[in-house]
Amino acid sequence: MARAWVARSKDDPKKWTTFWYDPDGKQRQKSFSTKTRADDHRKRKEQELDAGTYLDDRLGKQTVVAVWEQWFNQRKLTNSTKKQYRSILNTTIKPFFRARTIVSLKVADIEKWLLWMEEEAGLAARTRRQRFSYFSGMMDWAVVNEIIGRNPCKKVKGAGSRAKEIREYKNKARRLTTREVLAILDGAPPRYRAMLWLMAGCGLRLGEAMAVARDQIDFKGETLRVDFQITEDGETDSGKNSAIQRRHIKARDAEEPGRTVPLPPNVAFELRRHLKNHGTWGPERLLFPNVTRSGYLYASYFYRQIWMVSLTKAALDYCKPHAVRHYYGSRLLYAGVPENDVADWMGHSSTDVLREHYHYIFEGAEERGRSAIASMLSPGADDPGAAGSEVA
Repeated sequence: MARAWVARSKDDPKKWTTFWYDPDGKQRQKSFSTKTRADDHRKRKEQELDAGTYLDDRLGKQTVVAVWEQWFNQRKLTNSTKKQYRSILNTTIKPFFRARTIVSLKVADIEKWLLWMEEEAGLAARTRRQRFSYFSGMMDWAVVNEIIGRNPCKKVKGAGSRAKEIREYKNKARRLTTREVLAILDGAPPRYRAMLWLMAGCGLRLGEAMAVARDQIDFKGETLRVDFQITEDGETDSGKNSAIQRRHIKARDAEEPGRTVPLPPNVAFELRRHLKNHGTWGPERLLFPNVTRSGYLYASYFYRQIWMVSLTKAALDYCKPHAVRHYYGSRLLYAGVPENDVADWMGHSSTDVLREHYHYIFEGAEERGRSAIASMLSPGADDPGAAGSEVA
């Protein structure tokens, strides 16, 4: 029995229909205006069946939006990650691709999308690279699931250039000076001042600082254990919104759910003062519950009532709270602390992030570089260890 053949359409004698059996043995068909086009389609389907690359035409007619939703819904993702994927869908996929079918996408379409994200959406290089990476992952999934035959993202050259991202980041990086950081800390509401000290003096992320409990602090050993974070990622009865919860941080190693960081004396002093003045809350003995001491602290409250208040009192232009963490990392590197130690204390999986985003953040780096070169390119300045050596 033939797997594919062409015959006149019964509904319209002027048209021709290609018939074929798919890999599951189901008969499929598609009509064309000419016999030549119908026969070309027959040959393509036979080639796909022979090569084991058969694709269901109906699946390829799904919109990009529909496939994106299938892709992230079938994955095991936390609620916060799902919210991020929905945001990407609503801000950069729906507005550009609209009702485009996934099978219709060409390399030029992906290139136009990248340009649109840069010029129309105004997204930073790092954000564009991230979204392109997610989109390409979705297209790979569509190939594996036989929705499309190839991923056009693979042939896009220079997409999400790491070098371009780093250059752009360097130009826009907010470099906080020690004076500015101290002004922010001084301007913070007393109830949450120690939390900002933890971010600036121990390199904690916001969610990690909000989750600090008394048993994580070792005043005698001068260390802080960082193994929990506050996240708006819990299940709710309606399923529509994420509830706040305290959970273990994502671990690089299942046997090491957190990390231990040095506790500087000045940060320890602020923590002791906080415990004396404000105590702890709940069975977990949290240091920084919400202002009514009835639950966990929400990030939205932190931004409005803690961070913005601190910046205003410090008379500083806006910068993200993450800037104080950058201050921590850059200062450690400035002091000559080994990169591996800094990466461990900050919870990075490697030193790559440090090399790309921290070495140039601290103030005075350029002046130090100029002075170093000037001192070397001076009469009588020898290379280290060159004294007494002879030129071969």
